[in-house]
Amino acid sequence: MVKTAQSSWRTWAKRVRSRLVLPAVAKRVQVWAAISVLSLGLALGTAHLGVAQTVSVQGTLAFTLTDLGGAEMLALAPTGRRAIVAGGDVASLVAIEPNRLTLENTWTLTEEYLPAGSTSAEITGVAISPDGRFALLSVKDDDDANLATFDEVPGKVVALSIPEMTVLGQVTVGRGPDSVAIAPDGTFAAVANEDEENEEDLTNLDNRPGTISIIDLRNGPANLSQVEVPIPTAGIPFFPHDPQPETVRIAADSSFILATLQENNAVARIEVPRRLPTPLRASAFAVTNFDMGLRTGSGLTTDSVGTGNCQSSSYDLSLRQTYTSAREPDGIAISPDFRFFVTADEDNLTAVNAQSANGVALSRHGTRSISAFDADTGEFLGDSGDSIEESVVALQLPQRCSSKGPEPEVVSIGQFAGRTLAFVAIERSDAITIHDVTDPTNIQLLDTVILNPAVVGADIAAEFEPEGIEFVPQSNQVIVSNPEGAGGSMSLINLSVR
Repeated sequence: MVKTAQSSWRTWAKRVRSRLVLPAVAKRVQVWAAISVLSLGLALGTAHLGVAQTVSVQGTLAFTLTDLGGAEMLALAPTGRRAIVAGGDVASLVAIEPNRLTLENTWTLTEEYLPAGSTSAEITGVAISPDGRFALLSVKDDDDANLATFDEVPGKVVALSIPEMTVLGQVTVGRGPDSVAIAPDGTFAAVANEDEENEEDLTNLDNRPGTISIIDLRNGPANLSQVEVPIPTAGIPFFPHDPQPETVRIAADSSFILATLQENNAVARIEVPRRLPTPLRASAFAVTNFDMGLRTGSGLTTDSVGTGNCQSSSYDLSLRQTYTSAREPDGIAISPDFRFFVTADEDNLTAVNAQSANGVALSRHGTRSISAFDADTGEFLGDSGDSIEESVVALQLPQRCSSKGPEPEVVSIGQFAGRTLAFVAIERSDAITIHDVTDPTNIQLLDTVILNPAVVGADIAAEFEPEGIEFVPQSNQVIVSNPEGAGGSMSLINLSVR
């Protein structure tokens, strides 16, 4: 069996080294066969090197719930039977069934919950408490006048009851809250206050630095208080004067927080004291920054989506070029044993900022990968290489070749079939990928699941643009939030072993 798998892998590899021109939707079965061989080769083809074999996992799209209004951020209830999806000014409570998603309740952001000094705001993050009784929503100033003058006002976090979706409490946090997470022990929450003033001028030394808000939950959601923790400059490779935290996650034992500093190409680790002080003090939380480094890859790097060499109906892998980019992760997930973390390497470079690293000019093409790092030291362990883009090409899915490619956006980690898996939302390809990260030094792509069949081989841009993803351990499912197309939607994927 291993010999056959290796042989198939070599056949596939030989094919992609030559000109790869795949037929359109009418021949999707052949495309699925190609990616299946890719997945099987990655799963079994390393056996001769003495690497432990993985299982062959596949995902099947079971249902898509449409017309949700806002569907960007996503949080899973601890029972695995409910989720909240949010975006814009709407948060929706959704029931998760074996092959169906059902809308149960909604909440709409109204004037009394806008940040003070703002006439408009948006929901930017959501988390559900360990007991499933309430959710926290981060709310960011979206007032055009404030944003135009870089005078964004501090945001809010609003607590909602579940399933009633009524407001229990609120608290002011830092500027530009972009993500919220609740500790598994239920005692505190963390908020990434990005405070993104002018992305086109990150070199400006007058830019305000972002912060991490720690919210005290010990007195319940009706009595919230918080403290802002500053992020030090040490260890930040780009724009250390202006840290911009993007996504926060908390370890399973509630002992530390990780926050991606996307534009800074770093991850901040915040140590949480065993006993939280009363009241909370910023000095009680020690912060260490990890440099996420660079990746050199090979991919299609010319033309816009659906044009020239970036047409999904006729991708040509012989036109791939080598590039070097900063990882600049957006999403992050911590392994269940909190030994390592995995980043979704979106990359966010801009031509105006003209970044380089140690004399190496950095491209705008994105690293197109996920990466694993030691959670204690930040040491780089391994990444997914070019496998994400190769699978996108084999399946004739769209990507933005000249700018960040398929664009891995966010990541969730869970255990299935005896393995530790990473589930990744691929924003510009209307898909998710499933990777085996049991050995983080040997990340293997297992499957790529199409969320929107309409884009296959159609030479059009992604329509769903998935932004949120969560693994549902109780039912071996994956849920995905899609802010664009179909009125905002949520996808349900069932996992199985082939």
